[in-house]
Amino acid sequence: MTAVTVIVPVYRAEAYLGACIESILNQTFSDFALILVDDGSPDRCGEICEAYSQKDSRIRVLHQENQGQSAARNHALAVTDSPWVSFVDSDDLIHPRMLELLYRAAREGSAGVSMCRMLESPSLPDTFLEPKTGEFKVFHLDDETLSRMYREGTYPAWVSCGKLIRRELVQRRLFCPGRVYEDNEAVCRWLAGEDLAQMDEELYFYRTNPESTTKSAFSMKKLDFLWALESITGFYGSMGFATTRDCFFDRWVRESAGFYRVVRWVEGNKRAARAMKRTFRRFLRSQGSGLTKPQLEEVLDAMHPRLIRLYWPMEGLCRTLRQEGLGGLVRKLRNHRKRGE
Repeated sequence: MTAVTVIVPVYRAEAYLGACIESILNQTFSDFALILVDDGSPDRCGEICEAYSQKDSRIRVLHQENQGQSAARNHALAVTDSPWVSFVDSDDLIHPRMLELLYRAAREGSAGVSMCRMLESPSLPDTFLEPKTGEFKVFHLDDETLSRMYREGTYPAWVSCGKLIRRELVQRRLFCPGRVYEDNEAVCRWLAGEDLAQMDEELYFYRTNPESTTKSAFSMKKLDFLWALESITGFYGSMGFATTRDCFFDRWVRESAGFYRVVRWVEGNKRAARAMKRTFRRFLRSQGSGLTKPQLEEVLDAMHPRLIRLYWPMEGLCRTLRQEGLGGLVRKLRNHRKRGE
């Protein structure tokens, strides 16, 4: 049994797959196995995987019909017994010391998860391979720490790559097949209440691809982000992590309004827009909390343009009443009437 299993779901990555595999095989840490899952890729990825497996006994290749990245990762998890797992995307690269440093940090910090920073770029910069110190800090992932990480924009905390994770934590919540943003939905459950060893150094190279599902122009699959946010919000609420829950709830409101604008007013898809409204109302009721004033204004502006035209004059009158009293309101209405004449 190896200490670590690295899992790589493979699909349409022929141009980058070799470099990805090489970056894993060239690790300074050697006690690992590599599982490549050919997710029914229509190019030469399956052949490339098999060719590498003939050269290195640490590699195991799984082939499956195209079911998506989530199913590919779950397939690999079902056949590994390593106590630690790490996920790498097939068009990305990792620093030669990533596994070594993440494993050391996790062991020395007695942490269930260790995490590095990700360098995002369409091409690999020379600086990525510079020496690293491996310095890390350990945080207990309670409500305060998670909400701080969210506010600081430490979003890699909610993606599966760039981490070393105890397999038992991953098995708390496997990836949901058929979804995108599925790692966002799952990772929050791995982290909550655990100790995290965090490095500020970039050990994972994330290749930005404008044609990927999350980076490309709008498609209805992107609405899965709302599904992920709903699940994350509900989970943190069930954990009693009120501040973190509120962070994700606010994100859900803003993203819902933004996606609705695109679906209804850009794409002109009335049917999908109506379904989004129903889903929005249903989830809002399930949370048992109303919207803040900024959230309400955001939703009205996106989903109810006629109401927002009534809302703003009424909001102005109410503000005058609060600030200047009834007399001020009467004067304002009188002046408004005179201007209308």
